[in-house]
Amino acid sequence: MTREEITQICERDVLEPVARLFGTSRTSLIKIPDSEGCANLVYEYQRDGQARILRLSFNPERPVTQIQAELHFINHLAQGGVRVSLPILSEHGNLIEVLPAAGISFIAVSFVKGRGMRVPDNGYRYRVGIPIEEYFQNWGQVLGQMHRLAKNYQPLSAAIKRPTWFEWETANGFPYREQLPAIGYKYDALIAELGALPRDVDSYGLIHNDFNDGNFTVDYENGEITVFDFDDCCYFWFIYDLACAWEGGIGRAMFRPLEERIAFMDHYMAEVMAGYSRENTLSTEWLARLPLFLRLIQMQELMHYAQYLDEPDEETQAGIRYKIRCIAEDIPYLGFFDPIFNPKNPFLL
Repeated sequence: MTREEITQICERDVLEPVARLFGTSRTSLIKIPDSEGCANLVYEYQRDGQARILRLSFNPERPVTQIQAELHFINHLAQGGVRVSLPILSEHGNLIEVLPAAGISFIAVSFVKGRGMRVPDNGYRYRVGIPIEEYFQNWGQVLGQMHRLAKNYQPLSAAIKRPTWFEWETANGFPYREQLPAIGYKYDALIAELGALPRDVDSYGLIHNDFNDGNFTVDYENGEITVFDFDDCCYFWFIYDLACAWEGGIGRAMFRPLEERIAFMDHYMAEVMAGYSRENTLSTEWLARLPLFLRLIQMQELMHYAQYLDEPDEETQAGIRYKIRCIAEDIPYLGFFDPIFNPKNPFLL
């Protein structure tokens, strides 16, 4: 069933009853445009003068027990002082409501919307008169705070527990071996290298797994960050969240020449780590593995875009060729510091 068909079923059979469950009306729900790869339908609404989010999950690989575990972790972070979008009880007193329709189980959760707005939605402009370094440091500090609190987190039970990254991401292996056999070998080697890494409480735990500036808001009055979108959280190494943060900085330097790109990213990550270190410590040994986890991000992005291998759009194909070459030739840092990168046409080949 296509996403469009699922959306039609939801709007026809689910939105009205789920709106009542959370004390609002069908007409008050404003759909938030789908983000690429998102497995939810998301709506915004107002109640009691407060902006709220309604999330409807429909992926059978994300059962109710995983949603329960997600909300439990969110509450753990909130109790530890992290500003998060908190879940809201339904009119029946439940954090989760399940609404079946046309053979699909729609799992509904509502959250308080974070104060302020996402920086990308403000044209990447930060608070007027405040150095952008405050933003970078706050980004790192919140991430360090989450990792510190993850170290003492205990799941509800063995049955109500988030999966490991390996359980999610490697279950189907590399699905494009026929089209990209050389990349299939690279995938196998990468997964084997990751699987051999040590796991201990100081380096490995429950992570956000999608911690980019599209998944937190900033209060423009005081710079405080509110984190949301924990539905990909899983057990993995903390350095992966920092690799996601590293990738989040490249948009501010992608049109600059090589020397300026290097200088900016060094400065940006120094500020992120200055904030991170206020809350948590990651050993130099683990920080040195940042390029390895950027290789993983590159592989994940290729696996996503490889579904478009047969599409005729030249820009799409150029982007796929770029990722293939970076992986095949072991070009580090997503190619961002290599002559392969063209600031006039970023990430295209």
